[in-house]
Amino acid sequence: MHLKLALFGTLTLAGPLTAATVHVPESQPTIQAGIDIAADGDTVSVAAGVWQEWINFRGKRLVVESRDGASVTTLDGGSAPSAVVFAHGETPESILRGFTVTGSGGGTEFESLLMGTGIYIHLASPTIEDCIIRDCTSQMGAGVSIWGGDPTFRNIMIRDNTATLDGGGMRIHHLSQPLMENCEFLNNSATIHGGGLAYGNDSNGVHDGCTFEGNVAGIRGGGLSKSCDCSNATIANTTLCNNTPDHILGNWDDFGGNELCPICAHDINADGIVGVDDVLAIVAAWGSCVCVEDITGDSVVNIDDLLLVIESWGDCPD
Repeated sequence: MHLKLALFGTLTLAGPLTAATVHVPESQPTIQAGIDIAADGDTVSVAAGVWQEWINFRGKRLVVESRDGASVTTLDGGSAPSAVVFAHGETPESILRGFTVTGSGGGTEFESLLMGTGIYIHLASPTIEDCIIRDCTSQMGAGVSIWGGDPTFRNIMIRDNTATLDGGGMRIHHLSQPLMENCEFLNNSATIHGGGLAYGNDSNGVHDGCTFEGNVAGIRGGGLSKSCDCSNATIANTTLCNNTPDHILGNWDDFGGNELCPICAHDINADGIVGVDDVLAIVAAWGSCVCVEDITGDSVVNIDDLLLVIESWGDCPD
């Protein structure tokens, strides 16, 4: 007890600890060097320009932010697997703010898959604000990959990213619970499911005030894909328009204020009419199939898909 009191008295006399600001490039030549020298609670302040490096927060609770915003400050990971890595138990106090994030490295390998060329989150829950994540390619979650984390995204634009499997803009997997506020998913693409965003197993996401527009999936879930009932998407005050071949694959919780533009997701042959030809396409693909005829996204073409075609019979909406 006396030792504790003595320590407390020493700290009191010394005054409260104050957070420091590390300026890049003035005091440290690179963003990573700034992170390495900074302590919990510090801020790494980055000047405008193109920073050709990849960064790892290394579990630190600090802020890495640009001084002049994402429009003039780019973090280009180049050939590194991922431009930004959160993989050491980062908390919401680990904050990335005000960058355009891009890279050509193809993603970090995990369980024999490449993911997260832009931002790779593994067992971590950081905060990402006021950023643009663009022009990344990977197998899954090209722009952002989340595996076992509860990150927060605010005022984020995720655009022009491509996945050769699922989740062009983002993929969420394995007990993750992200919060997305005012996020835009624009013109992302995936070869299979989830052009804008794809859910994997056992994850629950909240999307509030978001936009999904111009995203494309090769099979289903142009805007958002949630093909497993073991995951859940809560969507509020969100707009989904011009996603191909559909806006959302799977069930989702509608918390109101959402706008889904008219779409003809059950027009299998894309001729502007849901009719006999689409029924014949369903019948021809009957059975196990990862294909556009699998409207429900359960990897089987069966009566459920046929009934959806019949329910949508007629001309597609303009």
